[in-house]
Amino acid sequence: AVSFGEISSEVTCGSMGVVEYLLGSGVAGMLYSVLCGQPMAFLAPTGLTLAFISGLFRFCSLRDLPFFSVYAWVGLWTSAFMSLLGLLGSSKLIRYCTRFTDEVFNGMLSVNFIYEAVSSLRRNFINADPLNLSMPFVALSMALGTFVGTMNVVKFEASKFFNTKVRKIIKNFGPVSVILLFTILNNLPWALKFNVPTLSVPDHFQLAGGRSFLVGLKAIPVSIRLLCAFPACLLTCLFFMDQNISVRLVNSPENKLKKGAAYNLDMLAMGIVTGVLSIFGLPWMCGATVQSMNHVRAMAETKRNEETGQMEITEVTETRLTGFIIHALLASTVMLLPLIKKIPIPVVSGIFLFLGRKLMTGNTFFRRISDAFAEKSRLKPKNPIYLLGRKKMSIYTATQVLCLLGLFGFKQIPSITIFFPAMIGILMSIRAFVLPNFFSEEEFVKLQDPTPE
Repeated sequence: AVSFGEISSEVTCGSMGVVEYLLGSGVAGMLYSVLCGQPMAFLAPTGLTLAFISGLFRFCSLRDLPFFSVYAWVGLWTSAFMSLLGLLGSSKLIRYCTRFTDEVFNGMLSVNFIYEAVSSLRRNFINADPLNLSMPFVALSMALGTFVGTMNVVKFEASKFFNTKVRKIIKNFGPVSVILLFTILNNLPWALKFNVPTLSVPDHFQLAGGRSFLVGLKAIPVSIRLLCAFPACLLTCLFFMDQNISVRLVNSPENKLKKGAAYNLDMLAMGIVTGVLSIFGLPWMCGATVQSMNHVRAMAETKRNEETGQMEITEVTETRLTGFIIHALLASTVMLLPLIKKIPIPVVSGIFLFLGRKLMTGNTFFRRISDAFAEKSRLKPKNPIYLLGRKKMSIYTATQVLCLLGLFGFKQIPSITIFFPAMIGILMSIRAFVLPNFFSEEEFVKLQDPTPE
């Protein structure tokens, strides 16, 4: 929330910052944990949602429209659409979103995290004070240190050191410890001379610009309120995909959950949450893959598979209480703003690098990219290259790469960013109507991407 709040403050010219993201994340998480059907899943800010908010802000600035009024009406329409989709049982349609689309979509999330981190670090070099050229390099070292440190403490659970309980504690509290360590280092007397930038937050609790909590819904004419339904349709598509993909990963058989899935109830709950956030002008939240899976693993009992060397889940404690308490504590951090203000921005960039790398884990799309250049004899027997041949696998993977580049390029154009969610439909169309001309159903099955019936 802190990371997204800092970036949001930049792209919305200070209209929505760290305070809003902390409060919005906390409120959304508490409401969702009570109302949803799958409490092991978490709502959180995502890069694609932030991109949509950024596009909406630019649109309002160009048309001289009050941002928060338009924002609230887009959110209310989205809330209505999401609730309606949940009541009509539309989540079953997510089966048409096959592995092809899932992998490109998650790849986009990963690339977006890394891009935002690199952009932030790049700005340090561009805007560096000629009298303090060491600052960008110190910031880069902090970011890389945060990234490497966080990666290592998360992987510590699979190490051979100490016992299971200690390893789990280090894994769960390690990332926060890394952030605290670099924050303390940055505030030592010898480090202050580098003037590494820190988070831009107020000294006391207040919303950006000192605005009131409730958004003025009547600040725009009725015609504009009705037209807000069109961008809401795009946002609904994005939420529908992001939410269902995240919850589907949580409900995966590998996690060994006992309680059944409730996708439509989750959609309805998210619709209600979106409506509440919109009225108060707080940032929208949707299904967060990394946070959801971390929650599942934190509540899981695991054992090491001697054959693969990987940690496998044996049982998960399913509860609403942990989600509610975690997000209540998150919301309460708005009372710690003077301390949050001391966190260096490069540390936030390091966390973004970690999230981007984390999303790559388990995404066979990225693995197939590296396998395309690997020696065949060194690959596992069940690798797609053995089942399809290098040429077929390369065609499938290259198509995904082109789709990912297209999505990323589309998102980078400010004037059309708001239409980004429509591109997801194009992905599904490519899989449904273009790829069958080059691949048989048997080949799709070998790629673990069967066509839904």
